Amino acid sequence: MEASVLGMILAGGEGTRLFPLTKDRAKPSVPFGGKYRIIDFVLSNFVNSGITSIFVLTQFKSQSLTEHIINGWNISGSHGKGRFIIPVPAQMRMDDKRWYSGTADAIYQSAHLIEDFNPDIVAVFGGDHIYRMDISQMVECHIKKDAVATVAAIPVPINEASSFGVIQVDEDWRIIGFEEKPKNPKPIPNDASRALVSMGNYVFSSKDLLRLLKEDSKEASSSHDFGKNILPSLVEGKRLFAYNFYNNMIPGRKTNRHYWRDVGTLESYFFANMDLRMSEPELDLYNPRWPIYNYHLSLPPAKFVHNEEVSPIGLPRIGKAINSLVCDGCIISGSTVTNSVLFNSVHVHSYATVHNSILLNDVDIGERCLVRNAIIDKHVRLPDLTTVGYDRKADEEKYYVTDLDKDKGTWLSVIEKQHSVDKLPKIAV
Repeated sequence: MEASVLGMILAGGEGTRLFPLTKDRAKPSVPFGGKYRIIDFVLSNFVNSGITSIFVLTQFKSQSLTEHIINGWNISGSHGKGRFIIPVPAQMRMDDKRWYSGTADAIYQSAHLIEDFNPDIVAVFGGDHIYRMDISQMVECHIKKDAVATVAAIPVPINEASSFGVIQVDEDWRIIGFEEKPKNPKPIPNDASRALVSMGNYVFSSKDLLRLLKEDSKEASSSHDFGKNILPSLVEGKRLFAYNFYNNMIPGRKTNRHYWRDVGTLESYFFANMDLRMSEPELDLYNPRWPIYNYHLSLPPAKFVHNEEVSPIGLPRIGKAINSLVCDGCIISGSTVTNSVLFNSVHVHSYATVHNSILLNDVDIGERCLVRNAIIDKHVRLPDLTTVGYDRKADEEKYYVTDLDKDKGTWLSVIEKQHSVDKLPKIAV
């Protein structure tokens, strides 16, 4: 009999390192890749893997995330029992009426959902990473090994592993130890050049998970966290295994590329978006056999207008975008966009240039503006002749500024979202 699987996605993180993009929204709700949000990638992985019973646990600044799931991920209807994606806010169900105190506590406070659904397997995944994965293959591995829990792990160069939680395994990939950001990481067996780090994604046998959560809830000294408490407690039992993410294959093009990014900082978020505009990006969004789902707004196609080598004011006025992603509703009006990602309904006016930047929904760039190395959040209007990214001191007086490359002296300027007053936002924040 095929095992039933319930997905539990942890999407309550504050994402403080992504501020100011997380000033008004949770990290999983941060827009990514022109038309998506970070949460869309893990949800698409579940749905493409045939797992369509999913609870999304939310907590901090969850309004836009909740609206996004309701508007874009309604898969129930007439498609049969067990097809749902439901946002679940923190409900303070415990006697002491508290917020989630750790990842394990979040699932423990939602244990009634697991008991009601009564699945064979529970897949507990984070909602704030960008990757593609056939989760059913990890579930199959978990069942084959008769594991209590299985941890998704990715090999990284050993000189980079000190930045992560490192897992030690034996030759059967049974987990024999954990180290949090060790100075001298232990390598994978038979591969001294790499170490295993946890991806924060777990598969549990349902009954074992409920038992472990109840036991952990009684431990006053516990942090009630999977990585710090639950999983280390299982090492001695020898039924805790790692699943090698590099063994995971998905159908379609470029199946040999195993992409996973923690876009937890402004720099990593910026570079992950910039990679998408390459001719052969590491993350292929154009694979029809493994689509990334999202709901579609009723917007017109992107438009590029004006082709005047010499305009009435003596300057070129040509609407063009090069090495860029340009989404629906955008108008590139006699301006130049290079090496950039433009989300829906961006308008770049005549004689303006936008280079190496990310412009979120409904951004308006005035005439003769110069913009480079910037992230501009939703509904921002840049007046004519505004300059961003050319004078660090001036940017620091107006915007949030962080280093991109200290050696080269480049910086990233982030302009906070504005609440549009001239018209209602088309979608949630």
